[in-house]
Amino acid sequence: LVEEPLLAEMLRKAQPGETIRIPLQYLPPEILGDDAYFRDVLGAYETRHTNDKNRNTNLRLACQAINGIILQPGDEFSFNDVVGERTEARGYRKAAAYSDGETVSELGGGICQVSSTLYYSALFADLEITARQNHSYVSTYMPMGMDATVSWGGPEFKFRNNTSYPIRIEAEVVDGHVSVRLMGTDKRDY
Repeated sequence: LVEEPLLAEMLRKAQPGETIRIPLQYLPPEILGDDAYFRDVLGAYETRHTNDKNRNTNLRLACQAINGIILQPGDEFSFNDVVGERTEARGYRKAAAYSDGETVSELGGGICQVSSTLYYSALFADLEITARQNHSYVSTYMPMGMDATVSWGGPEFKFRNNTSYPIRIEAEVVDGHVSVRLMGTDKRDY
């Protein structure tokens, strides 16, 4: 860092063809590491969850699975690939889920709330949706038609990082909500 008046004075005093040495002071960057790439909220959404203990366990496990995932430019995110099969051994519990238009009790019931909250965040981030199917019913936690159903071996939710920068998914269950934020570098021209 050189004071502008000092630099101007050095240049004014310099003779034609003379080499001058400019004293510089190193200033470390103010933004380091992840903060350099993940400084902007590209898209975010929250949905209120119920007080069903089993369902909320499933929500928490699904959020933990996707939280911290980093997508490089061009990478495709697959909800089922990242979250994996919902099994008892992995801590998932039976909770209400919809199957063929009926309410059933199944392992991992309720995690469509996580995929739907992520879907809505991806829409706000203007990301490329590559696979998505809505439920055959209106969900209580999303605006009509804005959900993304998932099932192991069945419906899938996928999106692509179509930006020029990495994106990090932040997901958590907190204060009665499923909260998803997509962090990155926002260069969109609004």
